[in-house]
Amino acid sequence: MKLKIRMICIACILVNMTFAQNVKLSNSDSAKALIEKMVSKTGNYELLKKLKDVEFTYDFYNPETKKSDISIERYIFSGEVSWGQYKAHKLLVLPKEEGIVTQYYESDGDSWLSLNNNRLTDQRIVSSSIFLRKANYYWFTMMPKLLDAGVIYKKLQNRTYNKIDYNIVKIGFEKGVGEVQDDFILYINPTTFLVDRFLFTVKGSGLGILMMEIKYETVNGYTFMAKRKVIPADWDGNLKDKVLYEQITKNVKFNNGFKKELLAK
Repeated sequence: MKLKIRMICIACILVNMTFAQNVKLSNSDSAKALIEKMVSKTGNYELLKKLKDVEFTYDFYNPETKKSDISIERYIFSGEVSWGQYKAHKLLVLPKEEGIVTQYYESDGDSWLSLNNNRLTDQRIVSSSIFLRKANYYWFTMMPKLLDAGVIYKKLQNRTYNKIDYNIVKIGFEKGVGEVQDDFILYINPTTFLVDRFLFTVKGSGLGILMMEIKYETVNGYTFMAKRKVIPADWDGNLKDKVLYEQITKNVKFNNGFKKELLAK
């Protein structure tokens, strides 16, 4: 009898341990499953590699000052090459200078910045250029890159906004993964499976918590963030002020035959 009771107790402990493990796994797995479903809608990074490269016009606009940085963006997806050229730059990119600004960055570390074809060497300006090259590339490829190795997923409680009951997934990064280990909180639409909006921070910017609200377009099977609004917010998703920036991606063309050697010149 005592042996039977002891066996029952052991069985109960094992069941409880298994249940606890499954709860932990199911939270992470269900969160990642939502991201995988979303990426199945936008297109994954393998699709981008098949499309090889992209060119588009990018308008980074401040509605309060009515000033913009407008660039032609060119990316090569194999090797993560990011090139941009600005003829209009009144906001963040050398706003006091006149002429054509060109920026170049590739993931193996080669980068440079030029004004009217003259290379600039001021480290502060070059570092800002590298940040923009990485950021612009990331915004265009963000959704498929949420399946990169080292990304951490956590399912949070659903949130309702504009009468939509959103699935909420918190994104984090393992130590040493990516440039920063900031958190993202994604609002995934239960009908379209796309991310309609997300909360994030920009490390070192002093801007605090921001909400990105998104409109999408699709070209050659890839669904990208075509229009974005950036608004101050809190981690609960409450908007705190008016729109800080509007970001528009248009005239998207894939498979242009870009070569790293030519963009790097």
